[in-house]
Amino acid sequence: MIYNNPFSDRIFSRGHKTLTWGTFFLGGILFLLAVLIFAYPMLIAYFFAGVILLAGISALAVAWKLWRFRENVSRIEQWPVDNNSQYRKRATYFRWHA
Repeated sequence: MIYNNPFSDRIFSRGHKTLTWGTFFLGGILFLLAVLIFAYPMLIAYFFAGVILLAGISALAVAWKLWRFRENVSRIEQWPVDNNSQYRKRATYFRWHA
């Protein structure tokens, strides 16, 4: 029954190879970042300042979009209530025949 296995061993070996290289890549980047931070401690401050800057820009962008949306909503709310009075009202009735 081992020969009727629908899964190939190459699928698992490729996945393992990708996972291994990804882990090595992530570890290498983290190691180089640690070396840079020990060499230049101001990098930590720059990193946090960059994160705060991006968060502030994102919050401003969301606030601007919400403000523009509020203008659209207030424009819709100012429409007259009977704006459909120009249309004829029509009812359609269905009768079931037995």
